[in-house]
Amino acid sequence: MPRKNIATIAAAMGLASLFSILIGGCGAQDDSTAEGPEMPHFNDAALAEGRTVWMGTCRACHLLGIAGAPAVTDYANWEPRIAKGMRALYKGPINGIKGDNGKYKMPPRAGNDRLSDSQIERAADYMVATVEYLHQQSQGR
Repeated sequence: MPRKNIATIAAAMGLASLFSILIGGCGAQDDSTAEGPEMPHFNDAALAEGRTVWMGTCRACHLLGIAGAPAVTDYANWEPRIAKGMRALYKGPINGIKGDNGKYKMPPRAGNDRLSDSQIERAADYMVATVEYLHQQSQGR
């Protein structure tokens, strides 16, 4: 087999492996991970929809703080973000967030072009509610 084909196949396999790792974190509804907190359920219908979106898209980075994303358990990191208000929080996942180097730290549409603005907003609402809930739990409230 020519070298170019081997390199192409190896690169594709690497991408396939990466994709399977990422997709494994996306869409799974199992909360019983020893690697992170159990994600709360809220009675509010909008937060329930947000949870579904969050579990399918946002959890891959925000459960444990992968690639610099603030983890849902890192209240100190979230507190100044929450203080800016929800409108400001919605802009990041909708428009993307660029780092100092000009590259995206969070891609536009939170990396999922299938999501509507409303779905992204509800996922952000769910994440903030979860951050606050987990913080209260950690404080014994």
